[in-house]
Amino acid sequence: MKLAIAGKGGSGKTSISGTMARSLAHAGHKVLAIDGDSNPNLALTLGIPMEQINDVPVLPADLIRRFPADDALTESLEEICRTHALTGPDGVTLLVMAHPKHAGTG
Repeated sequence: MKLAIAGKGGSGKTSISGTMARSLAHAGHKVLAIDGDSNPNLALTLGIPMEQINDVPVLPADLIRRFPADDALTESLEEICRTHALTGPDGVTLLVMAHPKHAGTG
């Protein structure tokens, strides 16, 4: 199953995403959550301690190779998760697309 949550700012997307991810993990599903927000807070919702959040390695821009007919990852998903993911206390694997350090960098 693939699930994407989008909507207007302040509508609860992060809270809904984190709750859904944790619920699915509790039910025994393998869950990969990807935080694509320019102000990433999904880690907190997944129960990852604040001290670890700045340790989340962001996904590099060259991770996708663009082709006219299709796009492809430059590394396997397993390798990407091994090198760039954090795992929450419920077993949800988290990837973060951006982690701006100050205003204007997201």
